[in-house]
Amino acid sequence: MDKQYRYFYEVARQGSIKAAADKLFISQPSLTTAIKKLEDQLGASLFIRRSKGVELTEYGWVYFRYVQEIQEKHNVMIHQLSEMKLRSGGKVKLGVGEAWWECFAAKAINGFSQLYPASSMHIEFGNGLSMLHHLVNDEIDLFVGHEISGINNRYRVRFIPLFQEQEAWYVRPDHPLLNQDDIEKKASDYPLLKVTPDHARHGDVLTEEGAELFTVAAQETRVIYELDSLSASIDMVKMSDAIMPYTCKMESVLKEKGLIRLWLNKSQRGQVGIYTKVGTLTEPTAALVDLICKKAGE
Repeated sequence: MDKQYRYFYEVARQGSIKAAADKLFISQPSLTTAIKKLEDQLGASLFIRRSKGVELTEYGWVYFRYVQEIQEKHNVMIHQLSEMKLRSGGKVKLGVGEAWWECFAAKAINGFSQLYPASSMHIEFGNGLSMLHHLVNDEIDLFVGHEISGINNRYRVRFIPLFQEQEAWYVRPDHPLLNQDDIEKKASDYPLLKVTPDHARHGDVLTEEGAELFTVAAQETRVIYELDSLSASIDMVKMSDAIMPYTCKMESVLKEKGLIRLWLNKSQRGQVGIYTKVGTLTEPTAALVDLICKKAGE
């Protein structure tokens, strides 16, 4: 952070020129001169001098919020540089949906740990849009999820397809719709539960058309429950008449957890794969991609 910003920020935080000078390891007169010079440049008084310290003026509060935002961005940048250094040393940051963790990603991580026992690993769970948001902001190296339509072409990402899957509906074992005809039509009478839904706040990674389609689709979907946890979603389905759309690949896992498949939506197909940024991957990241492809194929 610029020295001028740092001096002002510390005085504002400490509420005292003397305390700030001690914290900054400079003399009190030097700090007083620096603050006075800043006020002259801005043409506004930033502090009210009191006998026991200083207080921000209304101009000072405006400037404080500005400097605080710069400080936060500086901290984010330092963190990103630190993460880049860690990754160059072998750290890998993976994003994955809970379903794909259960199906094959956990096995891939197990194999990766044996190949690179000294490499550190960060694993983040979430939905596709949030993972894409993290990827383009260099917060993760790769993620496993559904192919996403309408990605803004200013983000240079690549998609490695793994397999196609279908959407199934899951319910509790004594759900009223079981063993009935015309399930798809009658399902509208029951609450729908969405597991780890995408959020509009991550729509900045899409084109305007993509974001608009996402918004329209979200408005048209009849969702009563939204949960960011698969475990909590299963509990909610068990205690209600809710219908949970989820991948057909999880049928055996969900059966073990007390849910059964109500219906298979054969018209709802999705392509699952791995997203990475365009460019050369680190050796550990490339190895993890290969392992995920292998385990997903099995």
